[in-house]
Amino acid sequence: MREEVSRYRRRCELKVDNILLALSPLIVSIILTTFTYVSLTTLWLAFGVWSSMVVGAFVFMNYAMVYRRSRVYTPEIVGELPKLKVASFVTSFNEDPNIVKSTLVSVKLATDGLGKVFLLDDSTNPEIRKELEKFCRENGIEYFHRDNRRGFKGGAINDALKKVGDEFDLVAIFDADQRPVEDFFKQVLPYFKDPKVVMVQIPQEYSETYSKISRGARYQQEPFLRVIMPGRSGTSAFSLGSGSVFRVSALKEVGYFAEFSITEDAATSILLHERGYRTVYADASLIWYGEPPEDLPSYLTQQSRWSFGYFQLFGRLLRSNLGLSVFFDYYSGFLYWLKEGPVTLMEFVAPMVFLILRVPIVKINPFLYAMLYFPYLLVTIALFSFSVRGKGEYGMKGFFYHQVVEYLSFVAITGSFISWLMRRKIPFKVTPKGVRRNSRNLRLIWMHILVTLLLVISAILGMLWFLQASSANLRYAIAINVFWALYQVPFLLGGILFALSPIEEGREYVRVDAERSG
Repeated sequence: MREEVSRYRRRCELKVDNILLALSPLIVSIILTTFTYVSLTTLWLAFGVWSSMVVGAFVFMNYAMVYRRSRVYTPEIVGELPKLKVASFVTSFNEDPNIVKSTLVSVKLATDGLGKVFLLDDSTNPEIRKELEKFCRENGIEYFHRDNRRGFKGGAINDALKKVGDEFDLVAIFDADQRPVEDFFKQVLPYFKDPKVVMVQIPQEYSETYSKISRGARYQQEPFLRVIMPGRSGTSAFSLGSGSVFRVSALKEVGYFAEFSITEDAATSILLHERGYRTVYADASLIWYGEPPEDLPSYLTQQSRWSFGYFQLFGRLLRSNLGLSVFFDYYSGFLYWLKEGPVTLMEFVAPMVFLILRVPIVKINPFLYAMLYFPYLLVTIALFSFSVRGKGEYGMKGFFYHQVVEYLSFVAITGSFISWLMRRKIPFKVTPKGVRRNSRNLRLIWMHILVTLLLVISAILGMLWFLQASSANLRYAIAINVFWALYQVPFLLGGILFALSPIEEGREYVRVDAERSG
């Protein structure tokens, strides 16, 4: 009885600590706004300005902590294979059958002798279903299809696990375009000799990059895959939805995959971490093929789904019994999407209002602001650049591409945030694969064009105002806002050009001989 009371008290303490941390950015922003706002008319914008800085500082703080942990990260030594039976699930929803077939072949080669391969096909297109079912039947692959899409991908995995889970110790999840190398399981399974390890995640691979958007999407993932996830290995590494291998008994313990979020991978990982289990990130090149979003519609579909799913997790995160460090790692993901969506919008609007309308937003000595903020900005950029040094081909080009695609996504992420606040449901859409549309949809970038024009106009009017300003403080304030207006223009222009650039003709799609899997 005493132990139960102690555990309950500990859970309450964890929740209080986590809630206080979660409220900290809001509280700090409110305090700063209260002491610096100019008028009720611009109160909301003053709050937006401070939120931008505070949220950015919290995200940077977590990145610095994770980077420090990543410096001592070393992949664990693997060895003898444990005797564990594997169910390999490939998930598909109206995907290009050729892509799915080649992935199935790769998965079967990797799973050979260790278990079975299953295609979980939720496709609504009867022609696709017929073709894939025939392929599975001919190649010894179990084919599952549902008449409903309850729970989307997580629901499909759960339905399959409830049918076959008792036969297997582990379940591996692969998206239709993520293909494992042949010795994938020989390198992954030894981690499960530790009974506390319930999930191993392998970095995803974006190899098929035939457009500026797709290259930007690949560069965007590099700091996450090479710094953040290694820094979270063993403590808060979470499933990325593909290249994940789970212990089936642990999934049963938490009620299988979480179906309350469209990012079921992260939601399920939280449930596992609440129980004190270990999750490992094995930073090894065990996926040899992967297709990123090739055009802007595909990229925005991906970012909208990911951000909405993480916003959905916020309430569950607040109710969780995670330790403070693990909670902060997850919470920083929520803050990241907040920063890339509505907070970025505030960063655009603030200099426009000040420079075009000449309306003051916050009362603060501009020289003091510059002395405090710009060194911080330089430190964040320097640490970020240093942290990714030697991590693949990132460099300055990678940094530019990374920033460009993030600026492209602010409208979609803000839309997801609003939908979450209003408790709307957004339809589940997979990121299109195998698509060569050369899409130049101006409808998706009209906001970016408008914001770019307004920022340029703001900068020009600000420079003219600077020449007329009579006080030093006013000139400092104008200069700071002109800097912020111009700083964002290259990335916005890059995004517009990326969106309008044609998709290159890539290598011919190599269709793996299905007979190799026989």
